[in-house]
Amino acid sequence: MLLNFREVSGLQGHEGRMIRPGMIFRGGAVTDPAAAARLGDHRVTTVYDLRNRREEASHPSALRGLGMRLPLRHHRIDLAASVNLVRAGTADAESNRAAMLGIYGEFHRVFRPTFKAVLADLATGEGPVYIHCAVGKDRTGAMTALLLLALGVGREEINRDYLLSNRACQEIAASIRLRHPNRLSPDDPALRPILQVETAYLDAFLEGVGPAEPYLRRKIGLDGAALAALRRRFLE
Repeated sequence: MLLNFREVSGLQGHEGRMIRPGMIFRGGAVTDPAAAARLGDHRVTTVYDLRNRREEASHPSALRGLGMRLPLRHHRIDLAASVNLVRAGTADAESNRAAMLGIYGEFHRVFRPTFKAVLADLATGEGPVYIHCAVGKDRTGAMTALLLLALGVGREEINRDYLLSNRACQEIAASIRLRHPNRLSPDDPALRPILQVETAYLDAFLEGVGPAEPYLRRKIGLDGAALAALRRRFLE
């Protein structure tokens, strides 16, 4: 099974053009060879693994060696603080929600090198892409939202795509439990803000970004030519 997997297409972007079908896919880490083969059916050429080095080392990607490009060097940022607090029994739902809002509020800054690397590569590459983190909702949600902003997609449609991760809540809970065996209960109410996404989380990220074009140009380094290249690649 491909965790929290979906295609991002059919959204209206710059100058009313639509995102091409079969070009942008997003989801969770692919550690099972059978799931990796299924991803290959979508003819994905490039994979952006947003996990940190420790995550990739403990759950290696099954996509390596399949002829797909994996151009990112893994970062050291650890986003497991909320899960660790739950495991220690020191957090409740309210404090975890606050932690998630804080994490998202810092994405525009702490993940800027990763955003920059991914968007620069997207502007020069070819073929379908797969963007993923551990479960495909937070880092993947922020990265996908930033790409959609670059493509001129409106906030309402960006929010709609982002919230689709809630359909995979049970699978996400099972995945987290697998990575933290015998320590977490998916039914723990304190976990709910970690297992689900809220528009408020994405708002916290995009408030840090501010107006999209100045952030993309000044902080990410996308000039007019790079933005045009992104739009040629992904918009019909």
